[in-house]
Amino acid sequence: MANKLTSTDRRVIIIAILVSAVSLVIGIRYFSHAFPEASLQLRLNKQQSQLIAEKFLSQRGLDVAGYRHAAIFAYDDEAKLYLERTQGLARMNQLTSGPVHLWRWEHRWFKPLQKEQFRVDVTPLGQVVGFEHEIPENRPGAQLSAAAARAIAEKFLASVMHRNLANLSFVEAATEKRTAGKNPAKTVRIDHTYVWKDQAVNLGSGSYRVAVQVDGDQVTGYHEYVKIPDNWRRGYERLRSRNIDAQLVDQVFWALLTLAMAVILIRRLRDRDVPLRMSFGFGGVAAALYFLGQLNQFSINKFGYSTTGSYSSFIGNYYIGAFLSSLGTGALIFLVVAASEPLYR
Repeated sequence: MANKLTSTDRRVIIIAILVSAVSLVIGIRYFSHAFPEASLQLRLNKQQSQLIAEKFLSQRGLDVAGYRHAAIFAYDDEAKLYLERTQGLARMNQLTSGPVHLWRWEHRWFKPLQKEQFRVDVTPLGQVVGFEHEIPENRPGAQLSAAAARAIAEKFLASVMHRNLANLSFVEAATEKRTAGKNPAKTVRIDHTYVWKDQAVNLGSGSYRVAVQVDGDQVTGYHEYVKIPDNWRRGYERLRSRNIDAQLVDQVFWALLTLAMAVILIRRLRDRDVPLRMSFGFGGVAAALYFLGQLNQFSINKFGYSTTGSYSSFIGNYYIGAFLSSLGTGALIFLVVAASEPLYR
């Protein structure tokens, strides 16, 4: 015969429903405040943005045929925090939907064991806001003066990136001589980097900047970024240090809890009071799900592959690490179930 609900049971159910309803309302009401990504207009998917990136490279005479491709959707987390804390959410949403390109599809083309590679960043609205053509440091090239190289950079800003030079205030420049590997005394190319501040974007003590890299007589890099003041960064690091201290305390209690579970498990094993089949089942499912999750993340991790090592080693190390991590996750779930289920009963 089924047991009837008591008045206490009904009160608990009603309270749970009310708490869930209030939580749902709060979540819907303040979701965009907690997560500015909610206001993001994602008009292009990865494949569509890839076509734009490849077209940009092709227009510059760069061919990615034969290269491996990887892509991620990313943003500068530190810049996002700075804008949230100094500009407020409403102002940040205005900036990131206009002049400040925080969110972007980042595309990379590479060949294993080869220095030369390409990167292009495309916003969700289809604008190219980042570009890099990495070449070997000892590749011969032009040895232009700083003024001549700057003229190339400014032409690139105006004609290719369609930037209004009147809004750009020159900040700094850097020059680096590249030498031949076997003869370090011989200069084979001179590289230049130029940085401008976008005066049309007001970020208080911070600023929005654009940088252009000229290797020899070719533009090999373009980057837009938020320049964060050093004093703000130091203050945030102090705040983070307190959070890290709190996390360390939390880890101590977690270690003590794990030790207690291990002691209980040993005692229950001695008393033959552990549901091993159920515990192994939960642990196996957790390990399998974690491993599948790691497989799903491979395309993202491929973006960070270093071409100094072989691609086969990268793949092998990734899957071995994923397998070992999944075993650790499964063992942890096994411990939790095996140590707590007998006590629950």
